[in-house]
Amino acid sequence: MTLRRRHDIWDIAIVGGGIAGLTAAWHAMRRGMAPCLFEPQPGFGGQVATVNHIDDWPATGPVSGVELAAGLAAGLSHEIVEMYNEPVSKVEREGRVLRVSSSSTSLRARCVIAASGGRLRTLGVPGEEQLRGKGVSQCADCDGGFFRNQDVVVVGGGDAALQEALVLAETSATVTIVARSRLKARSAYVERAAGKTNVRFVWDSTVDAIHGTDGVNGVRLRNILTGATSDLPCSGVFPFIGIEPQSTYLPSSVKRDASGCVVTDAQLQTNIEGLFAIGALRAGYGGDLVCAAGEAALAVAVAA
Repeated sequence: MTLRRRHDIWDIAIVGGGIAGLTAAWHAMRRGMAPCLFEPQPGFGGQVATVNHIDDWPATGPVSGVELAAGLAAGLSHEIVEMYNEPVSKVEREGRVLRVSSSSTSLRARCVIAASGGRLRTLGVPGEEQLRGKGVSQCADCDGGFFRNQDVVVVGGGDAALQEALVLAETSATVTIVARSRLKARSAYVERAAGKTNVRFVWDSTVDAIHGTDGVNGVRLRNILTGATSDLPCSGVFPFIGIEPQSTYLPSSVKRDASGCVVTDAQLQTNIEGLFAIGALRAGYGGDLVCAAGEAALAVAVAA
């Protein structure tokens, strides 16, 4: 029988089954609390589940995102942690507790940990949506094999963009990284990319359009300093220009920064009592998986 507190109120409701959410559920279970977890996808792991090799997790050997998430999920007792395989539509204050609602469930919790992460931002340019799955992708590990010995473009200059470029460089003929400003990726990724003979950079530029009908055959580049445009032939486009926080289910009164990330205090609490935000959803998130796991542990400790 699933553990519950008095009056049918959960100790913690966790929104999101990525590394942050799974870690929070594990710590809550370990502390003898009554947690429930909402994850709309059939699997666990969030964005990290698309990564074949994780290099920012302290493991004794190579580990993929799927393996890491599956291991964390397997460590949760379903007799203690109740799972809801559906998205949360609303979180709202109701007296001394918080009500969490989905399409088929409405429950009360003493605390809520928002760990829903973010979705990859899109370029929002002509041709992108029409050619998604036909040359436009946001998962090199998933789709890189389709572009073996072909020319591809990666858009972005952060860790994710450089990581994807390094994966693609192993099989693609050339990888062109289009960056509108200086690279923000960690130096280890930049050095590895610079050392690849089939990786080149186009600086101070953006992608204004993606060309093709049944598949990608090129992109239109625009130099942001001069305004000059040029066409670059390619077979694949991989946009990695940041994360858009998934927080539409949170109250409009929750404080957010200019990019839409949820603002918290040092203990990861929002301006609404009992509501915490951790991981990629949160303003100031460090970006590494170990940061997500650490925030999960802290939020549960404060909520306990």
